[in-house]
Amino acid sequence: MKKYIIIFLAIVLFAWGCDSPGDDGTVALDGPILESVNSEGLFQFNGAVINNGPDPVQSVYVVIVLKDEDGNILEANSISIFEEGTDELLYPYERAFFSVSVNADPTRVFSKDVEIYYEDLFEN
Repeated sequence: MKKYIIIFLAIVLFAWGCDSPGDDGTVALDGPILESVNSEGLFQFNGAVINNGPDPVQSVYVVIVLKDEDGNILEANSISIFEEGTDELLYPYERAFFSVSVNADPTRVFSKDVEIYYEDLFEN
Protein backbone atom coordinates (compact mmCIF):
# COMPACT_ATOMS: atom_id res chain seq x y z
CA MET A 1 0.00 0.00 0.00
CA LYS A 2 2.90 2.33 0.78
CA LYS A 3 4.14 1.84 -2.79
CA TYR A 4 0.81 3.12 -4.18
CA ILE A 5 0.92 6.21 -1.97
CA ILE A 6 4.42 7.04 -3.20
CA ILE A 7 3.34 6.55 -6.83
CA PHE A 8 0.30 8.77 -6.28
CA LEU A 9 2.40 11.50 -4.65
CA ALA A 10 4.83 11.38 -7.58
CA ILE A 11 1.94 11.83 -10.01
CA VAL A 12 0.57 14.76 -8.00
CA LEU A 13 3.99 16.45 -7.88
CA PHE A 14 4.36 15.99 -11.64
CA ALA A 15 0.87 17.38 -12.18
CA TRP A 16 1.74 20.60 -10.35
CA GLY A 17 4.20 21.30 -13.15
CA CYS A 18 1.48 21.00 -15.78
CA ASP A 19 -1.66 22.94 -16.48
CA SER A 20 -4.98 21.37 -15.64
CA PRO A 21 -7.93 21.36 -18.03
CA GLY A 22 -10.00 22.89 -15.26
CA ASP A 23 -8.19 26.18 -15.88
CA ASP A 24 -9.31 26.68 -19.46
CA GLY A 25 -10.71 23.37 -20.71
CA THR A 26 -8.30 23.16 -23.65
CA VAL A 27 -7.67 19.39 -23.54
CA ALA A 28 -10.64 17.17 -22.72
CA LEU A 29 -11.89 13.64 -23.11
CA ASP A 30 -13.35 12.99 -26.55
CA GLY A 31 -16.24 10.70 -25.75
CA PRO A 32 -16.55 8.02 -23.11
CA ILE A 33 -13.73 5.90 -21.76
CA LEU A 34 -14.25 2.24 -22.55
CA GLU A 35 -13.53 0.02 -19.58
CA SER A 36 -12.77 -3.68 -19.83
CA VAL A 37 -10.96 -6.48 -18.07
CA ASN A 38 -8.06 -7.78 -20.15
CA SER A 39 -6.90 -11.40 -20.52
CA GLU A 40 -4.74 -11.04 -17.40
CA GLY A 41 -7.76 -10.01 -15.30
CA LEU A 42 -6.66 -6.38 -15.03
CA PHE A 43 -8.73 -3.26 -15.67
CA GLN A 44 -8.01 -1.63 -19.01
CA PHE A 45 -9.22 1.84 -20.00
CA ASN A 46 -9.33 3.03 -23.63
CA GLY A 47 -10.33 6.46 -24.82
CA ALA A 48 -9.32 9.61 -26.62
CA VAL A 49 -8.51 13.21 -25.78
CA ILE A 50 -8.98 16.25 -27.98
CA ASN A 51 -7.40 19.69 -27.98
CA ASN A 52 -10.32 22.14 -28.10
CA GLY A 53 -8.12 25.21 -27.76
CA PRO A 54 -6.59 27.53 -30.34
CA ASP A 55 -2.96 26.60 -29.54
CA PRO A 56 -0.99 23.34 -29.60
CA VAL A 57 -0.14 21.69 -26.26
CA GLN A 58 2.57 19.24 -25.24
CA SER A 59 3.22 16.63 -22.54
CA VAL A 60 -0.38 15.39 -22.41
CA TYR A 61 -0.99 12.84 -19.63
CA VAL A 62 -4.13 10.91 -18.70
CA VAL A 63 -4.32 9.88 -15.03
CA ILE A 64 -6.66 7.14 -13.78
CA VAL A 65 -7.32 7.08 -10.01
CA LEU A 66 -9.12 4.03 -8.60
CA LYS A 67 -10.71 4.16 -5.14
CA ASP A 68 -12.30 1.60 -2.85
CA GLU A 69 -15.67 1.90 -1.13
CA ASP A 70 -14.15 3.97 1.72
CA GLY A 71 -12.55 6.47 -0.68
CA ASN A 72 -9.04 5.08 -0.22
CA ILE A 73 -6.86 5.15 -3.31
CA LEU A 74 -6.19 1.65 -4.58
CA GLU A 75 -4.09 2.74 -7.53
CA ALA A 76 -3.19 5.83 -9.53
CA ASN A 77 -1.68 5.31 -12.95
CA SER A 78 -0.80 7.73 -15.71
CA ILE A 79 0.06 7.44 -19.37
CA SER A 80 1.60 9.92 -21.75
CA ILE A 81 -0.29 10.42 -25.00
CA PHE A 82 3.06 10.74 -26.75
CA GLU A 83 6.20 8.66 -26.52
CA GLU A 84 8.39 9.85 -23.65
CA GLY A 85 11.24 12.15 -24.63
CA THR A 86 9.66 13.45 -27.82
CA ASP A 87 8.58 17.00 -28.55
CA GLU A 88 5.30 15.97 -30.18
CA LEU A 89 2.36 18.35 -29.96
CA LEU A 90 -1.40 17.95 -29.81
CA TYR A 91 -2.64 20.55 -32.30
CA PRO A 92 -6.01 22.34 -32.16
CA TYR A 93 -8.91 19.93 -32.80
CA GLU A 94 -6.52 16.98 -33.01
CA ARG A 95 -7.42 13.75 -31.23
CA ALA A 96 -5.08 11.27 -29.60
CA PHE A 97 -5.98 7.80 -28.33
CA PHE A 98 -4.79 6.18 -25.11
CA SER A 99 -4.91 2.83 -23.36
CA VAL A 100 -4.11 2.33 -19.66
CA SER A 101 -3.96 -0.96 -17.76
CA VAL A 102 -4.05 -0.96 -13.97
CA ASN A 103 -3.17 -3.66 -11.45
CA ALA A 104 -6.01 -3.08 -8.98
CA ASP A 105 -8.39 -5.96 -8.30
CA PRO A 106 -11.57 -5.07 -10.26
CA THR A 107 -13.77 -6.44 -7.45
CA ARG A 108 -12.35 -3.89 -4.96
CA VAL A 109 -12.77 -0.79 -7.19
CA PHE A 110 -15.73 1.39 -6.20
CA SER A 111 -15.02 4.61 -8.11
CA LYS A 112 -12.77 5.85 -10.89
CA ASP A 113 -11.53 9.38 -11.54
CA VAL A 114 -9.90 10.55 -14.76
CA GLU A 115 -7.73 13.66 -14.94
CA ILE A 116 -5.88 15.18 -17.88
CA TYR A 117 -2.70 17.21 -17.52
CA TYR A 118 -0.75 19.04 -20.19
CA GLU A 119 1.64 21.93 -20.80
CA ASP A 120 0.61 25.02 -22.72
CA LEU A 121 3.21 26.23 -25.19
CA PHE A 122 2.06 29.83 -24.89
CA GLU A 123 1.40 30.42 -21.21
CA ASN A 124 0.25 33.91 -20.24
